[in-house]
Amino acid sequence: MSADSNSGNKSFWPVKTAFKEKIVVLYDALLSGDQPWLDNGHYWDDFFLLKVNAKYLLEELDRNYVEKPAILKPQLNTIFDQCLVFVNSAHRIRQLNAYYTICVLIHAVSRVNQRNGFGHPALDFLCGSEGAENKFEILIESVNHTFLIDDSLSGSTLLKNAAFDVILTCCTTMLNINENMLMDYMMANANLFDSITQLIIRSPASHGYDICLLLALLLQYHKYDTSNTYIVRFSVFDDEVALTSLAQVIGSSLCEYNKAYDIERTANESSSWWSSLTTFVGSAIQSTGGNRRMKKVDDCLLLAFYEAVHLNRNFISALTHTATNSWGTKSSSSSDILPPSLPAMATPATLMTQEQTDFSDMDDFSGSNNLLSVFLEYCSIIQQFSKNEDMCNTTKLCYLILLCITEDEFANATMHDENVIFSVYLHKAPMRHRKQNNEKNSPSRPLAVALLDLTMEFIWSHMMRNFPYDLYTKCIGIIQRILSFQKRTRTRLSYSWRPLWNALITLLKFLQNCESQLAKHRDLFQLASKIINIFNLFITFGDTFLRTPEAYDEVFYETVRCYHIFDNLFAFACRYANNDNEFKESALKLMVNLTNIKLITHHFNTKIEAISNNQNNPLTENQVLEIIRNNYDTLALKLHDDLDQYDIYSEKATEASFLANITRNIIGNYRRQYSLDTNSTVQLSSILLNEVPTIS
Repeated sequence: MSADSNSGNKSFWPVKTAFKEKIVVLYDALLSGDQPWLDNGHYWDDFFLLKVNAKYLLEELDRNYVEKPAILKPQLNTIFDQCLVFVNSAHRIRQLNAYYTICVLIHAVSRVNQRNGFGHPALDFLCGSEGAENKFEILIESVNHTFLIDDSLSGSTLLKNAAFDVILTCCTTMLNINENMLMDYMMANANLFDSITQLIIRSPASHGYDICLLLALLLQYHKYDTSNTYIVRFSVFDDEVALTSLAQVIGSSLCEYNKAYDIERTANESSSWWSSLTTFVGSAIQSTGGNRRMKKVDDCLLLAFYEAVHLNRNFISALTHTATNSWGTKSSSSSDILPPSLPAMATPATLMTQEQTDFSDMDDFSGSNNLLSVFLEYCSIIQQFSKNEDMCNTTKLCYLILLCITEDEFANATMHDENVIFSVYLHKAPMRHRKQNNEKNSPSRPLAVALLDLTMEFIWSHMMRNFPYDLYTKCIGIIQRILSFQKRTRTRLSYSWRPLWNALITLLKFLQNCESQLAKHRDLFQLASKIINIFNLFITFGDTFLRTPEAYDEVFYETVRCYHIFDNLFAFACRYANNDNEFKESALKLMVNLTNIKLITHHFNTKIEAISNNQNNPLTENQVLEIIRNNYDTLALKLHDDLDQYDIYSEKATEASFLANITRNIIGNYRRQYSLDTNSTVQLSSILLNEVPTIS
C-alpha cells in the first residue's frame, strides 16, 4: 500500500476517544434511563465507593432536566433513595459520597425552581411525593448522628463537614427562605437544635462558623409565626457552656479580623493607607482562594450575634464574660480572614506575604478582651465604610445589636461597672481637620465609655451629602438608652461629656445647613427632637447622674455658647409648623422640646450681656460659668415628662424587611461561594480516600 493511499484512508487508524472516569460512565448510564442495579446486586456499593464528580453530575442533571425530564425523574428518585440508605452506612467513604451526592441532587433541583419556589413539584421531582417527610426525617437523623460522632474517630471532621454541606444546602435552596419547603422538615425535627448546641461545645473551632450560619437561617424561617420551634427553643436556651462557646466563635473571628485590619493599616501608613484602602476596597469579594468557611463572617456571624442578643436573655452574660479559653483551627492567610463585604487593605499578593494566622485563635481574645469589647472595635472599622451599600447594611446590623444590648438592664449594669474595665481601641476615619492617632494603648475603662465614644465618632464622621438617616436614628437611640439607664439607676459614669455635646450640636447645625438636600424625604425634625431630648435629659436630671457639679454647669455653658444654633433650629421648625406639609406635626413637637433651651439661652444671655457691657471686655469661660452658677435660682424651666423613656425595639414593626434582605444576601453569598464548580466536594472526597489505610 502506497503512502498516498495510506494518507487518503482516514479510517485506517482507530479514532481515539477520551477516557472517562468510572463514576462518569455510571452517571451516563443512570441518566439515560438504564437500571444496572437489577443485574448487579453490588451496584450501589460500588457506586458510592467512587469519588463524586460534582461538576459533571450537576451539568448533566441540568441538561437532562430540560431535555428528558420524564426519564430523569424516576432515576433521580432512585438515586436519592439509595443515598438515604448509604448515609447510615458504617463505611465512611460511602457515607461521605452519599452526602455529597444528595448535595448535588438538591442543588440541581433548586437551581431550576428558583422562580416557582422549592415546593411540592420540586420535592416530587427530587425524591417522590410519597413518603417525602419520612425520607427527610431519615436524612436529618443521619446528620444529627454524624454531628455527635466522637472527634477521635478518624475522618470525623470530614464527615461532619459533609453533613453540614447537606443541611446547609437544604436551607439555602431558595433566596427567599420562606419559599423553601425543605425548611418545614427542619422545623419538624427539633433534635437538630440539640445536636448543634452540643457540637458547638465540643468542636467550636472546626464547626463554629457552620453552626452559626445554620442557626441564623433556622431562626429566620417564618420567624413571626408560632410554627418556628427553633425560636422558642433558642429563646429559653440556658446552657452557659454552649452560649459561651457561641460567644467565643463570634468574638474570635471578629478579633482576628480586627487584627488583620490593623496589620494592613499599619503597613500602608507610609504610603497613604487611606488611598490604599479605597483602591482595594472589595478585593476580598473578588478573591476566590482560601477556605470557604472563613469568608462570610460579617453577615452570618453578625446575624447569629443579633439573634442571640435579641432572643436569648441568657446570652448577655456570655456577651460580657471574659474569655479565658483558647483554641485553634485550620490555618489560613489573612486574606481569608477578611470578610468579603469588608474592605481589604492590600492586594492578595501583599496579604500572602504575611504570616499565617488562625481564624479562631483565642490568644488575642482572652484575658483582657470579651466579645463586646472586640465587637466595639469591629464596629469602629466597618462604620468608616458605610458609604458602600453592603457596608451600610453591615453597620446597621451592628447598631441593631447595640440597640438590643443597651436595652438590657444586666448588660447596661456590666458596661457601667467601674470594676469591669477593658482597653478598647476605636479606629477613626481620616479627616482633614484632625490628626490621625496611631496610639493603640488605650486606657482601660468601662465599656459604656467606649460605646459612647463609638457613637460620637459616628456622628462626627458621617455628616455627608448621602446622609445615613437610619443609622443616625439608631446611633442617637443608643445614646438615649445609655442615658436612660444612668438616670434611672443614678449611675455616675466617669466620662467627659463635652465632646459628645459638641458633636450633637454640630449635627443639629448640619441638619439646618443641608435642609434643601435632606428634608425632601426624611423627617429631620424627628431626629432633631431626639437630640434635643438628650439635652433636656441632661438639663433636667443631669444632677442625678453626672459625675461632678462642674459637668452639670458645662451643659448650660455649651447650650448658651451655641445659642444661635438652637435659635436657628427653632426658626427652622417654625417655617414647617406654620405651613401644611407632611412634617408639620414633627416640627411642632420639636418647637415644644426646645422650650427649655430657649428659656436657658434667653435667661443666661441677658445676664452675660449685662455683665459684659459693664466691663467692656469679652468674658472668659470661667467667668461665664460663674454667672451660670450664680443664676440657677432665678431660672424657671418646664418639666418634660418621660425624658428617660424610649420606644422599645420592635423587630417585626421596623426591621422585618431589612433582616429578610440580610438573610437573602447570606443565602446568595453561600450559594455563590460554595459553588460546585470549585470542586470542594471532590477535594474533600480525595482527602478521605487518602485516609483509607487509617480509617478502615
